[in-house]
Amino acid sequence: MSTASAPSEQQEPGPRPEQEPFDPSDAPSSTAQTGGARTGDSAAGALARLEQVGSRPPTRRRPLDIKLLLASMGIAIGLAAVVLGLLSSVTGTAQQNLPATIESIEPVSNATQVPQQTRVFVDLQTGHEGVLIIDGVELPVVSLDDVGKTPPGLGEGGGDQIEIPAGAIFEPGNATLTFEPGTSQPIESFSTGVHTVTVRYWRIEDGPTRFRTFNWTFYAV
Repeated sequence: MSTASAPSEQQEPGPRPEQEPFDPSDAPSSTAQTGGARTGDSAAGALARLEQVGSRPPTRRRPLDIKLLLASMGIAIGLAAVVLGLLSSVTGTAQQNLPATIESIEPVSNATQVPQQTRVFVDLQTGHEGVLIIDGVELPVVSLDDVGKTPPGLGEGGGDQIEIPAGAIFEPGNATLTFEPGTSQPIESFSTGVHTVTVRYWRIEDGPTRFRTFNWTFYAV
C-alpha cells in the first residue's frame, strides 16, 4: 500500500522591507570632501607668503644728516628772531598804548638793549606843553623860544652854536620834549637796568595846574 507523501509546505516570500527614498542632502558634498584640502592649501599659501616676506632684505634707513638738521634749526631760529624783532619794533599809539595827546615816544615803551647815551623824546599834540621826569628827577625845561637860536641838530636849518642850559629842550613849534644825557646834564648816562620816564603835560590854554601824566619804562645796557 503506497502512502502518499504529504505535500510539503512552501513558504511564500514575505513582503520586502520598504527602502527610504534617497535624500541628496545625505550624500557627502563635494565641498565637505574638499574642505580639508582647501584649508591645507590656504595655510600653505599663507606660510609661503610669510616666507617671502621674511626673505626680503631689511629696508635700510636713511642716515641722519646732521648738517641738514643744524641748517634747518638755524633757519627756524632766524625766522623766530625776525618775527620777534618786527613785533618789538612796531611803534605808534596803538602798539605803545599812548594817550591821544602823545603822538610818539623814545625809547619805546618796554624797550630793551637801549644804549646808555640814548635820548628821551616825547612828541605832544600841538598846543601842549610838558616836563620830563626821569627816575624821579624832574628836568628843567629849556624853551627854544627863550634861547632865541636853534643849535645844530635840534631844528631845521640849524644856526650858530650856543651853549644850551642843562635840562630838557622844548620846541614849541612841534610841541616836542627832548633830553640827551651828558656831562653837563642832571643825568650823565643811563646805567644798566630799568629806567622810568614820566611826562607831565597840559594844554597851554589850561595851564600846568590841569596836567596829565604818562609813564613808561625801558632797559639800558
